[in-house]
Amino acid sequence: VRAAFAARTVETETGPLRCTVSAGFAFGSSDGMSFDKVLSAADKALYAAKRGGRNRVLDFRRAG
Repeated sequence: VRAAFAARTVETETGPLRCTVSAGFAFGSSDGMSFDKVLSAADKALYAAKRGGRNRVLDFRRAG
């Protein structure tokens, strides 16, 4: 999805714009990890992706 989105350009009055996507993801497990904790982990991964140069997808385990 990220690569397909990044391959697109949007034409504007001032010229073409390149599109990028940053995303973070996390998985819950059967050990009782709450939805809020999973959401928080994904949010941390998202902001780590943005800090890391944008246009990337990070797993919360690699987000630091």
